[in-house]
Amino acid sequence: MMTYILSQVSESFKNSLRRSTAGTANDTTETHERTHRSTANTTTNTRSTVTFKTAGFKLDTQYNRVRLSKGSNLKDYWSDFILCEYQTRPDVDLSTVKSVQQVRAVWTGDEWELHFVCKVETEVAEAPGENTVGVDLGINNFTALAYEDGHSELYPLNCLKQDDYYFSKRIAQCDDSDSNQAARLNQKKSARRTHYFHTLSKHIVQRCVGEGVGTIVVGDLSDIREGGNGESKNWGKHGNLDLHSWAFDRFTSMLEYKAEKKGITVEQVSERNTSKSCSCCGRKRKANRVERGLYVCDECETVANADVNAAENIRQKVSPSPRSGDRSNGWLAQPSTYLFDKESGCFAPREQATS
Repeated sequence: MMTYILSQVSESFKNSLRRSTAGTANDTTETHERTHRSTANTTTNTRSTVTFKTAGFKLDTQYNRVRLSKGSNLKDYWSDFILCEYQTRPDVDLSTVKSVQQVRAVWTGDEWELHFVCKVETEVAEAPGENTVGVDLGINNFTALAYEDGHSELYPLNCLKQDDYYFSKRIAQCDDSDSNQAARLNQKKSARRTHYFHTLSKHIVQRCVGEGVGTIVVGDLSDIREGGNGESKNWGKHGNLDLHSWAFDRFTSMLEYKAEKKGITVEQVSERNTSKSCSCCGRKRKANRVERGLYVCDECETVANADVNAAENIRQKVSPSPRSGDRSNGWLAQPSTYLFDKESGCFAPREQATS
């Protein structure tokens, strides 16, 4: 998916959008009016984004125009629509795009823009190597990585937890949870979470390229909220809150398409018993996970970070080639930790991060 930001729209288009968001049929906007690049003033009752799906627009790339439907409840007659002209950037040619899936009218704070969401084919690079890495998704460390060559990494979720606390507090201070202020806070919180997922997935793919990884094995958390009897699990007050806040599927989707561009395959496997089993000897015992961050095997006496141990078990489901020798108190127990650095907007080793 790619979003092309192509043009601003005129005052008449803004009025039509206000009409659709306010739910009124009293609009003086003339239909079939061609709109041109200009600045529009916003109002408090105007949405920040209006999305037109496939059936709601018709694109004319020959004359650089797009026809947007007003919706059946807002049309004065059956063919009533808004006609917009657009101007693309020099590097964008919509006539070469096979599939434009959505058109979005976005208010930037100063003016309206048209965003075209397109599905395009991209060149896929050759796999950077044949190594594998296991990825465990969790409620303390969002991701734990175990590489085939022996080292491991943790990515704690401190940044998003801080955001959850901050925005929840700000929203609670609003007079009405359905107010415009609360809606803006929720949108900002969602945008920051999306940025975090994009940045993390990009960072992991870059790390995999550098490590010669050809396959990323991710634990499937589709049934994370259900126990063996089909009922919701109770993860405790904070655990349940965190699980409802995270979009595991969304992150995995981002990881998949970013990895695909680099020639890396992403496979999902069941996480069943990965947190209970020893990645060194295979001993399966729930009590070996003595606390959230520590795994101690009563059979081979391996001491490991619990999330890294789970990530290694996930990796071995696709590539069963555990390292030989004593891994206790080594790479399993002492992974590198990366934090989100708010100043640079990137992930950095714990000792270098400012957050």
